[in-house]
Amino acid sequence: MLFQEIVGHKELKNRLINTVLNQRISHAQLFLGAEGSEKLALALAYSQFISCKEKQIFPEGSELLADSCGNCPSCLKYKKLAHPDLHFIFPVATTKSITTKPTSAQFLPQWREALIESNYYLNLNEWYDKIGIENKQGRIGVDDANQVVKTLGLRAYEGDYKVMIIWMVEKLYHAAAPKLLKILEEPPEKTLFILIAEDTNLILKTILSRTQLVKLLPLKDADLHEYLSRNFSASEAKIDAIVNLADGNFKKVFPILTNTEVDNPYFEHFREMMLLSYQRDFIKMRDKSDALSKIGRENIKQLLQYGMRIVRLCLYQDLGNFDLVKSSGSELEFIQKFSRFVNQSNAEQINSILNEASFHIERNVNPKITMMDTLLQIGIIFSKI
Repeated sequence: MLFQEIVGHKELKNRLINTVLNQRISHAQLFLGAEGSEKLALALAYSQFISCKEKQIFPEGSELLADSCGNCPSCLKYKKLAHPDLHFIFPVATTKSITTKPTSAQFLPQWREALIESNYYLNLNEWYDKIGIENKQGRIGVDDANQVVKTLGLRAYEGDYKVMIIWMVEKLYHAAAPKLLKILEEPPEKTLFILIAEDTNLILKTILSRTQLVKLLPLKDADLHEYLSRNFSASEAKIDAIVNLADGNFKKVFPILTNTEVDNPYFEHFREMMLLSYQRDFIKMRDKSDALSKIGRENIKQLLQYGMRIVRLCLYQDLGNFDLVKSSGSELEFIQKFSRFVNQSNAEQINSILNEASFHIERNVNPKITMMDTLLQIGIIFSKI
């Protein structure tokens, strides 16, 4: 992965490049960004640049200061995610074929496939679907933590640096954390940890305190527009529409460009939840809660996150900030109607209820009870309209 292949983040790219050129690489860095952001792609571009033997230094005034060459033996191995000094740890769980003590190493072929297929925009649900863990939640366990210590205790095979990328470090099992703390505090020479995360609230403070934060902001509309104009043959009107719908998230772009875009898979679930809460139909609310409890905790969390986004867009609609209502089709129609019931008088309350439900699901509270309680609380708010 080359820096120039990643859309946007010019300042951040150059900051990372400078740490290499000035030999000021921090040994433990936390790449933090929302789901669908370029954090994993940037981590790989950074690692590849560090290991590249023929770095390209660009003329003054260029958008990037430098980049990997893309052609040396090191870069070619990085392209296949098969460099001997590049290591990955990620959440796993038991499957039909792996029934005890799952580790990242057992899923490495699927991991490489998933990254390449997703163009390095992989999310947790896609990963769990790839390895077939059904409704279980993945985690980074003690055996993987032991493997980190063992792997980084060895000398680098080819490059100066050994790189350990830990994806979704929020899933680090509490018993595994102490094994990583010591090596984060006293790493072997020429070792780089890149922790990748979406929510610092779910990361142990002792881990956070030992890393340097690299925060990715949403893509700027101008950067996304420029990238699409340069790389895709679409009309100016269509590009403007795509940028508007992407809302700073490049992962949303490809379905739109290929005309395969459909409503968000959580749209119908959320619309029905809100309708039942408004009607206060307790029997159907119970049945809906039961049905939702069976879609898996990760899907429930995604549904609740989606609901919070809809609440925010309803608030924008109610306040008359129509340019911020980045939606279309049946979703936009729903927002325009729903903003009569979710507006500046209650949006904060509803958002808080959804956020609390997500918190409880993350901590393994019974999903059926959590969702029923959520519907009841929102129903009470609607009853006061």
